[in-house]
Amino acid sequence: MSRRRPPTPLPDGLPEAVRILLTELRALKEESGLDLRALERRTHASRSSWSRWLSGETWIPADAVVSLADLCGADARRLAVLWEVADEARRSAPSAVEVATTAEPLTAAPPPTAPDPAEPVTDAVPGTDTVLVPDLSRTTDLGPGEPVHAGSWAGRTRPRRLLFLGAVAGCTLVAGSAGVALGAALQTPPVAGDAGAGPSETARRPVKVLSRHDVLVRARSWHPHSARRVPYDQNAGFQGYRTDGSGYASMALGLPKPGPNSALLEASYCRRIPMASLLPGDLVIKASGGADVREVLVFERWTSPARRAYWAYQQRRGYGTDHLVRGDGLTPGADHHGCRPYNVQDDPVG
Repeated sequence: MSRRRPPTPLPDGLPEAVRILLTELRALKEESGLDLRALERRTHASRSSWSRWLSGETWIPADAVVSLADLCGADARRLAVLWEVADEARRSAPSAVEVATTAEPLTAAPPPTAPDPAEPVTDAVPGTDTVLVPDLSRTTDLGPGEPVHAGSWAGRTRPRRLLFLGAVAGCTLVAGSAGVALGAALQTPPVAGDAGAGPSETARRPVKVLSRHDVLVRARSWHPHSARRVPYDQNAGFQGYRTDGSGYASMALGLPKPGPNSALLEASYCRRIPMASLLPGDLVIKASGGADVREVLVFERWTSPARRAYWAYQQRRGYGTDHLVRGDGLTPGADHHGCRPYNVQDDPVG
């Protein structure tokens, strides 16, 4: 009977979100009884690659995380969110682990005319109604659930505790800013009156209520499909919001600046709905995959009663703010999902 070698300790200095992800992946491997040779036989990667990934020597690709989840019968969606948050955390601290070359190349295009900064997007909306969404600074339990940008959590350095459940049950971890993002990304918030709402005592904070008309007016304020459109840039900002897809959608919804990423939008600020139920101001989100494929669209209207395509507003890669026809999410098994924001209400009749 062969003696299994004990796992190599993870390197010091890893970002907390990276340590959480690798700890869970290592636990899944041990509990499944798979060794590196078995992983090599049953996945696309060599055992030396698996050894480097699980030891924290080099960064593990997202598809390898999904492969391990499938082999071990784990929640692949939850691990994908863990990977996204950890990926952003290690990008913010490149000395801790090897920086993967995943920077998004922008398609060469004539630079659009810069928008006039004198045209602010006002957060004022009619009335004073608010809805409650999770307070992202509070403790949360890990559960099912465009990359997280460091700027989204700038200044949140006060330690907070996360209850880490799953393969490493019972291990309490003190998390900094990346941990706060991690807990928020994995929480599906209840909303008063929603079917399937969770406990009413869930920590929340107010977000202004917008009508569907308000959302579309805000979406048009970045001059879509015109020379004055806002250029796409994951690392830039305009009127306090990131100028990527999730930042643009956050602006349209009046969410806290600089805006949550696509995974947090889906997990914490809206609930999934059938694509056929989309109404103006709803979102279409693809929160899975790499940074070069994740996207968020603001639904405007169907192109016809047949509902085979729709008009949407989008902060499009290589172009900027756009108004275009899309059909993503309308076929079985599609990665795009319809999402209804909690803070959007139907327009008043009459």
